[in-house]
Amino acid sequence: MARKNKKKITRLVDSLLEDGPLKTLLSEIGVIVIDYRDKRAITSDITKELDFSDKHAYERSWTQFLHPEDRKRVEADLKDLVEGKTDYFQEVYRIKGRSGGWRWISNRGGVVLRNPDGSPWIFIGADEDLTRIKEAQEEASIRAREATILNATIGVITSSLNLDETVHRILEQAQRLVPYDRASVQILHDGYLRIIGGMGFSDNNLISELKFPYPEEGSLSTRAIQERHPWMSNDVLEDFPKFVQVEEEAPARSWIGIPLIAHGDVIGLLSFDSGVKSFYTHRHLELARAFAGPVAIALENARMHGETYKLAMIDALTGIGSRHALDLNSRFLFEKARKENQSIALAMLDLDRFKEVNDDFGHQVGDIVLKGVSKACE
Repeated sequence: MARKNKKKITRLVDSLLEDGPLKTLLSEIGVIVIDYRDKRAITSDITKELDFSDKHAYERSWTQFLHPEDRKRVEADLKDLVEGKTDYFQEVYRIKGRSGGWRWISNRGGVVLRNPDGSPWIFIGADEDLTRIKEAQEEASIRAREATILNATIGVITSSLNLDETVHRILEQAQRLVPYDRASVQILHDGYLRIIGGMGFSDNNLISELKFPYPEEGSLSTRAIQERHPWMSNDVLEDFPKFVQVEEEAPARSWIGIPLIAHGDVIGLLSFDSGVKSFYTHRHLELARAFAGPVAIALENARMHGETYKLAMIDALTGIGSRHALDLNSRFLFEKARKENQSIALAMLDLDRFKEVNDDFGHQVGDIVLKGVSKACE
């Protein structure tokens, strides 16, 4: 660089580094000027908020505060700058602030003067705090992943009309959205919340025999159902001392209960718990709420399908298998007997003078006779 231009740059840098309104303004807008030879610097307000001194800038010791995943890369770029392999520096990195949290910083600039030995003399650049932008991007990315998972879980839980299988899928898929130690699906029936499926318990089958009175004073489950919105407790022992803790299980400390509402009616409750106090966040509550709607519909559809299937397969009067059930099962039984080379028997009963019973005593008595015969045949 020509001597004349070098003198102009040094005079400009000297004027910039003088204490005064200009230096303050440059610092406020994120400008960096570092004089490595004379150990002077303008550091941006962003850098000052991170509690770094001018000394950190001209000694290049600020890299000690970088995030471990960024430090090696940034130090390699600084090394190229120092060794003269490049005059330009541009990096985005995380650096620890005075509060201990990580801040995202964009730093770019270049060496405008070098010493005779090739080392940097004057560096001019700018800082920009990208923390809020990065946090917004991360939040958007998390929400997008959650939406994808939620859609996938809905597809899984609604793909079966078998109630037991539907309950199992609900509990299995729920953990992709809301972490838990234990979870249960509870159905509201005849003044009780009855567990119809659980996961995470030492005996998931045994838990299905539990039921809780509804309504119950002070109960978190009762509150969630009556208010028709999810309820969260991060200190169960404090919020509801009568909370039922399952024997031989680690005690629940945090809990979420989401009312299951299908076609405008509350049909039950989906609950999650953790053995860690203050485990759940409001984001967990939002995800649980979004998950609960499809869960309620899936449960109601499975229940209705089960009832419809029962009506088709069971004779309403006698309670034994219907002719439709015979048509379906007989094919399976005959095929099974044929493959296993076993015999099969079919018994047919005819009630003599049954018409006279109906004529003389009425159809109600006839129904009683049919029920009695059916019971005797069981």
